[in-house]
Amino acid sequence: MSEPFVDASDLLPPEPLQVALQAATALGPGECVRVRLPRLPYPLFGLLAERGYSYESVAVPRGEDCVYDVVITRGPGVSS
Repeated sequence: MSEPFVDASDLLPPEPLQVALQAATALGPGECVRVRLPRLPYPLFGLLAERGYSYESVAVPRGEDCVYDVVITRGPGVSS
């Protein structure tokens, strides 16, 4: 089964960060979501780590540029 997907790649800042955090907080323990973002979200990585989420990112070609898919997983210690 694939994880839910949220495309925030066409949104303007700070909306992609807000969408990604909202998607993360909606996860149950052990669940994950894939969020597509317009740029590599370094601020998001710090916020997720502080809150106990794990993440992986990969560049996805789009035309002559690329976007980034970030898979966010809720860790067991994250409170509701």
